[in-house]
Amino acid sequence: MIDLLLGGSPCQGFSFAGKQLNFSDPQSKLFFDFVKALEKLKPKYFLLENVKMKKEYEDVITQHLGVKPIEINSALVSAQNRKRLYWTNIPNVTQPEDKKLTLKHIVEPEINKKDFDITERMKKKKPGTLAYEKAWKNVRSLNEKSKALLTGQSISNSGATNIKYSDSKYYKPTPIEAERLQTLPDNYTAVGVIDRKEIPISNTQRYKMIGNGWTVDVVAHILSFIPEKYLHTVVSLFDGISCGQVALERAGKIYNQYYASEIDKYAIAVTQKNYPRTIQLGDVTKIDWNAFLDRLNLVQNMENEKQQ
Repeated sequence: MIDLLLGGSPCQGFSFAGKQLNFSDPQSKLFFDFVKALEKLKPKYFLLENVKMKKEYEDVITQHLGVKPIEINSALVSAQNRKRLYWTNIPNVTQPEDKKLTLKHIVEPEINKKDFDITERMKKKKPGTLAYEKAWKNVRSLNEKSKALLTGQSISNSGATNIKYSDSKYYKPTPIEAERLQTLPDNYTAVGVIDRKEIPISNTQRYKMIGNGWTVDVVAHILSFIPEKYLHTVVSLFDGISCGQVALERAGKIYNQYYASEIDKYAIAVTQKNYPRTIQLGDVTKIDWNAFLDRLNLVQNMENEKQQ
């Protein structure tokens, strides 16, 4: 009945970049909502993404899902170093081919980046301070890959990449460049839809939702190993900006219904702009999966009757 269950449960409690709170972290405990959905929905295929973490946490997830994770670095398909773990029962998944991309392949022309020039701000950092150390540690040249995108691009933020165009010119990534690092379409996050009205999305929110998203081409690569081309029903938990739908399209998969669970209103707005047929389920912790299956059965029975 459910062909595919997708999820990228919040990772702050697992991440080496985070506090390593593991399963006691309220957000990381949402992993068990994925497990609950997996048990209730019994999908034909499933895919769960999460960060690199301590082996003891990884083993707990593996025990619950019944498969070992595949580690893939987004660096193979993008200009970003981003190591992630993927638990899936999709058969025969291999590593993607290395496209050998660096920042020079994804940056916008300098003429478009006036508002993102951080040269003077970099120069004003005082040597010997933590802000100076972080800002200059974050520098990457055009022949290098960016750091893993997080949710902000303040120049001294641990998740920032300060791009060196020359010895005298530095820029922070534009939202379009951040989208390209996640292999999203240009301006995918620029506009959202709320109450049937289009709204502009601020750069702050764009960086946040892009950093929380998936590297689309990695997920598309994994989904390409699903033998079937046609998928009737897909359920995505912690859906964010629906990178899963972009990945399904790139993998050449056709699906009838896409149900998404997400609570961030701007992420939902971006999804509804790009994929208006998405059916939003709300907060994953409040979903009654038995009632969901009953409704799904009713809808599918009605579809079958129409076809007879």
